[in-house]
Amino acid sequence: MGGPLPGTVLVTGASGAVGRRLVSRLLDSGVPVRALVRSAARGRALAAAGAETVVGDLADTASLAAALHGVERAFLLLQDEAGAPFAQAAAKARGLREVVVLSATAAAHPEYDNPMFQKHVRGERHVRGSGVPWVFLRPGAFASLALLWAPALHGDGVVRVPHAGLAVPLIDPRDIADVAAAVLTAPVERWAGKAVPLSGPEVLTLPGRAAVLAAELGRPLRVEPVPEEEWVRLTARHIPEPYARALAGVERFFTEHPPAVSPGVTDVTGRPARSFATWVRDHAASFAPGPPTVVGG
Repeated sequence: MGGPLPGTVLVTGASGAVGRRLVSRLLDSGVPVRALVRSAARGRALAAAGAETVVGDLADTASLAAALHGVERAFLLLQDEAGAPFAQAAAKARGLREVVVLSATAAAHPEYDNPMFQKHVRGERHVRGSGVPWVFLRPGAFASLALLWAPALHGDGVVRVPHAGLAVPLIDPRDIADVAAAVLTAPVERWAGKAVPLSGPEVLTLPGRAAVLAAELGRPLRVEPVPEEEWVRLTARHIPEPYARALAGVERFFTEHPPAVSPGVTDVTGRPARSFATWVRDHAASFAPGPPTVVGG
């Protein structure tokens, strides 16, 4: 990574898959970390690892202002409508030199009127308006979405999907954390003002994704297309209907506008992105038995 290490880095979403690894990577590099968590219980493991923990809420500007006090850089998990309150707090934070935002590739498509797209578009806009130098990390679909297919692996071996033609380069969340760590320990001017698309190393169709899971986990799995409205109706048994409908819209968009492989992981870290097969192999224990369900890609 090179150069002098930064001062304290605030990590939001610190108890999540990306956040936990990012905290670990920064601490291993000798960077002091302040981890924002929703409860003291969630912060115990992070504190034991050496991070300072603060309890706060991404929707609460006051708690964000306290968390940002004395911080030199920050990692923002752009979830829900976190962009506005964070930007308000960041604009007033003295000494804050950079905000690295975990956004999504959806932010590159402001023309698409879908709530999952628009929350990232709005969030990036708020952060831009804060006046603090920013870097937007824009990953596509996470490899960990495959965990939604676990019930089918232990059920009838069939995954029902609304858009069987979907083909995307799934990214390992560990690669996102590694990219964030590299950016947060590089000179600010190296990445400031850049939006960095991130993806896995290969485009996988849904049948291709199923084939990898079947091969790595030793269980048969196949994809079966169903009409979008039927998929929304079935999926709404497990998640809120508006979310199911928005998710179907996301898959429809990327079926009609296939995403390409991005070199972002290699550009930032200097090594290739992990394959989907590698992610599955390393997380085989996470695919526990469960009842059959209907999930998207």
